Amino acid sequence: MFSLSALLAAVLAVAWVAVDAFQTSYQESMVHRPSPSIHLSDHLTNIHSLHTLSASTQSNEQITNSEIDTLFNILCDSTILFDPSRGTCCRNKCSGCTYLDDSGNFLFDEYVATADDAQGGWLAPYVKVDFGDRIQVSAWSKVLFPDAETKEMERCDVEKLLGEPDVGELAMQSLWTVLSPSAGYPRLSSTEIVRAIKGMEGAQYEKGGAVDYSSFSTAMLNAAATSIASDRNDSEKIDYDALSKEELLQMVEERGMKTNFPKMKRIIIEELRFWDANGRQGKRHPVKNTLS
Repeated sequence: MFSLSALLAAVLAVAWVAVDAFQTSYQESMVHRPSPSIHLSDHLTNIHSLHTLSASTQSNEQITNSEIDTLFNILCDSTILFDPSRGTCCRNKCSGCTYLDDSGNFLFDEYVATADDAQGGWLAPYVKVDFGDRIQVSAWSKVLFPDAETKEMERCDVEKLLGEPDVGELAMQSLWTVLSPSAGYPRLSSTEIVRAIKGMEGAQYEKGGAVDYSSFSTAMLNAAATSIASDRNDSEKIDYDALSKEELLQMVEERGMKTNFPKMKRIIIEELRFWDANGRQGKRHPVKNTLS
């Protein structure tokens, strides 16, 4: 009979042979395994696709100086007139009025852009000024409100009114934001655009609230940055324009917002969008009627 130790030695020997055979077979299969085929054309196609995707993403996430220049040049005036009374004169040519010159004409200040002025002009802080012998209509109002019947314009009309300039969607959206007194305006009147211009950061008080190129450019870039951040953080925006006034007021109530504002649909949407952007209800300026 085999002893226990002899039997154990035999088992170990068989196991060792089996392991050695497996390793040899595995190594031979790895040596003869064909490598995957790599086609240069496929590789170049992938690189081109990645480059195109990157360029497309970048183009949608920035506005260029050229786009800002184009929009400013369409809307700006190279000459603006300033009413020194800031609208307080009744224009009745009252005896002793300090806003009349020796000839009885209304006084005004005139500013003309020079070669030293960046982009040479301003967004005028008015639709029209009338000093009797001198009347001037702002360039932006003639472009955006081409006839007397046009009282308001909608977002979808802006590009056509501007003559379909060579600018991207982000630049057009940023312009709408800049021309709005605050967020949430589905349409704009000329009066609201005047408020937006006068309320813009950098508006020049000594020129009645006119906005130069530098301030316009800053406002456009800030609006674009806000729009990009909003798109990234809120991919599922609520289409407030598609809701009824009753549904909008219900959303106001659900948010616990105060309702001490006019119950106009445009105002309600403005309040809701300010809440969405800031996480709180805005305070409305008593004069500018803007939210902050």
